[in-house]
Amino acid sequence: MKSSDRKSIVTIFFILYFTISIVEITAEYFNDKNFIWVFKPLLMPLLIGYYYYLSNVQNSKFILALALSWSANMFFILEDINYIVIGSVFFLLYRMIVIYLIVDLEKKTIKLPLLIGSIPFFFIYATTAFMTFEELGSNIYIFLTHGVFIIFLGGYSLGNYIIYCNKINLILFISSMLFAFSQFVFVVKLYSDYDNELHACAMLFFVIAQFLLTRYIYLKEKPKHKYEFVNSNNEL
Repeated sequence: MKSSDRKSIVTIFFILYFTISIVEITAEYFNDKNFIWVFKPLLMPLLIGYYYYLSNVQNSKFILALALSWSANMFFILEDINYIVIGSVFFLLYRMIVIYLIVDLEKKTIKLPLLIGSIPFFFIYATTAFMTFEELGSNIYIFLTHGVFIIFLGGYSLGNYIIYCNKINLILFISSMLFAFSQFVFVVKLYSDYDNELHACAMLFFVIAQFLLTRYIYLKEKPKHKYEFVNSNNEL
């Protein structure tokens, strides 16, 4: 396939992804289940298509991670506690694969920055877990398990950005922060009457975070010439 054709297809997937995202966020705001069932299932396939035609590597593990994220979201739509638990398991597998890919792509040891970067995420999760222990009941363990991965990913991305301050690492850090915010919105919902608004807010964080993560994976996989490598590590 010609390079120009691939770029056109990538652009189409990009436009469709964000157009459908806007419709889906609006549907969440108005709690329109019919629209949610139609448009939410389209998001991850569109992002997979975007990544597939954008990247020359087409990492099967990352595509699998996006497919697991899609599966999780399908269960979350049902809003039944049993289905939410199943969806959480799928999303946990998604996070495990993503963290594996990030650590593998970075190939850097940043133990001290990781510990320092994890501190704010740890305190936030510890505080929210303490505040919602009774409301979450036995589901607190699912929340805490997700919290471990969010703390690690947030700490790793922050530490990585502190040590290697460049555009790619900034993209990863923003993506990690947005994923964390989407989790915190879930806790805020327990104390709020604005369920629809918070659903829409969480979805906004989610679609942007997923797109930024996809951009990060693509940019890390993209071969760099020596000059580009040096320049990327010096870029603010």
